[in-house]
Amino acid sequence: MKPRLRSPALLLAALLLVGCARGDLSYARGPGSRLEQMPDLSEPETPTPEPQPTQPGTLWTDGLTAAQQKYGSAGLLAWPCVLYSVYLQQPDGPGWTEEGIARSQQNLEVAVDWITQQAAAYNAAPTLYYGEDLMTVLDYEPGFVGGEESDEGQAFYEDMDKVCGELNTADLAETYGTTNIGFLVFLPVAGCSFTMVHYLEDGGYYFNEYCCLYKDNVFFEPGTFDGPAVYAHEILHLFGAPDLYNGSNDLFVSRELVDYVARNWPDEIMHDTYATDGSLEYEVIHKEISPLTAYRLGLADSFPGMERFPLVTMDPPGTFRLDEGTATDRFDDGVVAA
Repeated sequence: MKPRLRSPALLLAALLLVGCARGDLSYARGPGSRLEQMPDLSEPETPTPEPQPTQPGTLWTDGLTAAQQKYGSAGLLAWPCVLYSVYLQQPDGPGWTEEGIARSQQNLEVAVDWITQQAAAYNAAPTLYYGEDLMTVLDYEPGFVGGEESDEGQAFYEDMDKVCGELNTADLAETYGTTNIGFLVFLPVAGCSFTMVHYLEDGGYYFNEYCCLYKDNVFFEPGTFDGPAVYAHEILHLFGAPDLYNGSNDLFVSRELVDYVARNWPDEIMHDTYATDGSLEYEVIHKEISPLTAYRLGLADSFPGMERFPLVTMDPPGTFRLDEGTATDRFDDGVVAA
């Protein structure tokens, strides 16, 4: 799920609030230059400039290319990407044990392997970097809300934007040869995981994209560790996959489209992350990336039912749009990732 919190009006209000009430909050530029990708998907050479801090509300356009303003920090699935894990814990409150971190990283391994295998069916070979060299543990004094709604609040979202922006992504680019980075923020409580994505309307704002992954699944017995299918579902949001269930906030997802997906691709991971009996699975993921999701990820140039649901094709693959009234012609450069 992806909270839709960033309308232009709310964005301005949030920035004003931060500037007045949270003077400790600052922003950093995102990773350095990345050229617009062509279908051969060759990664540009990086060096990248060292990110420099800016004041709250300052646009990041000085450090971002047009492609980065379009796709956000994670880019497209067919491009190499670093998945950087940030474990938050509350001093004298909920925290992470070594066992909990190891288990979440095992979930992540299963999720990434599954994504790679699924993408291969569309002749794509994504490279997703993760692991013990790509993680940090941070104290977060305000604590966590969790629960079924999992609305951590605007202050939390702004804080996470700051955390992602201040991590040294220039060093990551030099080490891994890519400026694409998605952040995985792990919360040590029960909740319903969600992802904060970059929208076309955001431009130079809210460049860094991150998943918030709760340790326990709030819809099961207390202490039930969440499963890798949820991780895979949320990671795919970073690269443009929509929610394909009733209640989705994606502009083109109607009840008719959800029913169509359920009939034709009942195991679609963006429709449902649970096993057929409603349980959680930990060792494997018995789901699929349907042709429709592959299209939205930029892995395919069409999908069955394309003529019936033209709104799915309204915006470029790999992107999200916040406002149905926003003109999109200027965003459509025809780039397909595979």
